[in-house]
Amino acid sequence: MSIQRYQLESALSTSIPQEILTSLLDEYQYIKQQFFLRKFQPAELNAARFSECILRLLEYVDQGNYTQFKDNLKNTENIINKVNNNTQLPEGIRFYIPQLIRIILRIRNKRDVAHVGGEVSPNYSDSLLVSNCVDWILIELIRNYHVNSIDEARKIVESINETKIPIIVEVDGFIRIQNTKLKVDQKTLVILYHKQPNKVKDTDLIAWLRYNNGSRYRAKILKSLDNQALIDYEHRFCTILPKGIIYVERNIELDLII
Repeated sequence: MSIQRYQLESALSTSIPQEILTSLLDEYQYIKQQFFLRKFQPAELNAARFSECILRLLEYVDQGNYTQFKDNLKNTENIINKVNNNTQLPEGIRFYIPQLIRIILRIRNKRDVAHVGGEVSPNYSDSLLVSNCVDWILIELIRNYHVNSIDEARKIVESINETKIPIIVEVDGFIRIQNTKLKVDQKTLVILYHKQPNKVKDTDLIAWLRYNNGSRYRAKILKSLDNQALIDYEHRFCTILPKGIIYVERNIELDLII
């Protein structure tokens, strides 16, 4: 994301308990990454965990305390109803956020994301809805609880609302990297990150990257990544390793701003 996580933490840390804020941003970041990688079902599933963070936050702003993360939330509707009745809270916090949480949880519980059914998969449209819902919720939290200047808060909100596209797309089984500024080794890691936990043939990587010299690619790029323990390259198949996953998540933006 173009907005840096520390900016969100800085904007909200004074008003939101650190434990809730950390978990909330972890889940938000995961949802957005999965959505931009077009991994729609995991994005939906994790939205329920994001919702649990928000419900704990609603408990906190309503009562001054919240259910610890080691304990299960007992009654979601009770939390929502109490917040709805607290007229001291801003309208967005009191009414709109709880309604969005209801929607997210119902998508999790009622649609194909949670159960295998015979209907046409709703995963993409549901994920699109979930992605926009969590954006709106985070923006509303910043709008009500930021400790930055108005200009800084506005920039954060505008950044969240920027149009983003995934840096990787797959068309009829053919993968393209849309960030042309990445180096070949970085593009290779992004593809393997996208394909995890599946193994990928080196010939497929060469074709997808449109690398003209296959022998050089195997010897210089794949061998180097293997020597760094970023990937496992054996018998012409590649798999990204935990070290490679960490590298991608820390060093490569998984979306582009347009």
